[in-house]
Amino acid sequence: MRINFYPHFRVCLIAILSSLLFCSKSASAQQFLTQIDGWNAYVHLPDDYYDSVGKRYPLICFIPGTGECGTDPSRLLTYGPSKYIAEGHNMQFTVNGKLEKPIVISLQPVNLWPGASTINRKLDSIFARYRCDLQRINATGLSMGGWSWDNFVDNYSPVYTNKITSIVSMSAPPPDNGYGNMKHFALAGGTMWAFEGNNDLRGLDQIRDTMNRAVPSSARYTLYNGGHCCWNTFYNPGFTENGESVYTWMLKQKKALVQGNTVSPEANAGRDSATVSIVTTVPLKGNGNDPNGLPINFNWVKIAGPATGSIANSAAMQTTVSGLSMGEYKFELRVTNAIGLIGKDTVTIRNGVVVLPVVLEQFFAKLNANGTVQLDWKTSTEVNAAHFIIERSSNGQSYTQVARLTASGIAGAAYSSIDYLPAQGLNFYRLKMVDMDGRFEYSKIVNINATSTRGASIAIASAFGTAGRLNLNLSSNESKPATLAIVDAAGKLLSSTKLSLNSGMNLIAKNVSLPAGVYYVSLTTELEKVTKTIIYK
Repeated sequence: MRINFYPHFRVCLIAILSSLLFCSKSASAQQFLTQIDGWNAYVHLPDDYYDSVGKRYPLICFIPGTGECGTDPSRLLTYGPSKYIAEGHNMQFTVNGKLEKPIVISLQPVNLWPGASTINRKLDSIFARYRCDLQRINATGLSMGGWSWDNFVDNYSPVYTNKITSIVSMSAPPPDNGYGNMKHFALAGGTMWAFEGNNDLRGLDQIRDTMNRAVPSSARYTLYNGGHCCWNTFYNPGFTENGESVYTWMLKQKKALVQGNTVSPEANAGRDSATVSIVTTVPLKGNGNDPNGLPINFNWVKIAGPATGSIANSAAMQTTVSGLSMGEYKFELRVTNAIGLIGKDTVTIRNGVVVLPVVLEQFFAKLNANGTVQLDWKTSTEVNAAHFIIERSSNGQSYTQVARLTASGIAGAAYSSIDYLPAQGLNFYRLKMVDMDGRFEYSKIVNINATSTRGASIAIASAFGTAGRLNLNLSSNESKPATLAIVDAAGKLLSSTKLSLNSGMNLIAKNVSLPAGVYYVSLTTELEKVTKTIIYK
């Protein structure tokens, strides 16, 4: 039987009100609320996460106790890492002389006591969405949350046991399969730091002893004065025991396991680049990862280009190449793991030999008072540029087109677009710059926290008519049927068309012959109707 002791003094009315107020203002400052396989989740990504698409980061994944389960995400800010992120901590730690920046995710189970297979689905969903270093998967939780992780590695499946690098477990009840099976976690390279109060003994010292008998020093144990409480004492980044916080301890843990068939390491040499003028020094921003969990090393080699050009440190993951002259260079990054398997990737540097179609000078976003988001950008060069596309994402991974503007072809041109239907919470935006030949580049990613939105689900982003043709950009927050109508200034219905709207941007072109004048275009769904005035020329 699982026992939960939550003292009545744990949460008071003032703490609830303060937490809700703070959550509404600050919780998304360094983390955003999303859903992972049906559970609410607060996700904190390192500040350099989007700088390089190949870099992988250690994961710290938190599950709370029974009192924080359900569907109210504000409860996730009561205990654990996300509470301190909401209060302003940047989740950056110096470990062995190196600055570590983990991905931090707090999961909110909908139902109590999630089984091992459920936890496995959540982890697989996290690994599919975010670039986690599979050698450094750290789990932590309190009470039921600590039990969830202990139970996950407690000999249900070697696949489950091998997924977790370390566990920080606080006040957790015994796992279903008993303390003895925790030896398998230790033998798989796992480590644990367990906490329990002297007035709330759960047997975590037996897990420590079991693991240490299997693998010496694989588990540590802290017995504190208190009962089923006090967890934020230890989740506070300022807490240390023997000079170690729970975060620095987790970030020191690393597995080196090979499971099943080995595969070659992953190499990413970075993005290709092109410059109008000749530059003499260019950074090489590489990354690599070994899916087998083995140590890797790096080696840069120039495989094509002029004779000039010297690599500063060919064995470094990221380095520079200097002494470049005009021409096209190709540099190969080779990533080799401990058993000799090699992954390769190539980056191309076109130095002073091309004219860039579009040089973006600036791109930024701002939240308007009416809940819409305004996107502005300016170019300094446009050659053979076709058009621009604004893309939006609510998780920084999957993007939807929300607007499209034709390029002017004029150097120094300024552009502006409105997203009428931003999602509630954090919105990520990027600009896709498309050339006449179909090639494209992306801008940097900017984000806006839409704390209040218009409440609408459809919008007419733009509408204009000329030369017998009506061009419309319609926005919808989901796929749905709609009716498009054209009415003249006297209120006479001139045209009515059934549409099937897609989520995001919908570009509609209608051939209509109308005399010059003022007209009204309306878009109607089952629940809404929006209208826009156009002047037909």
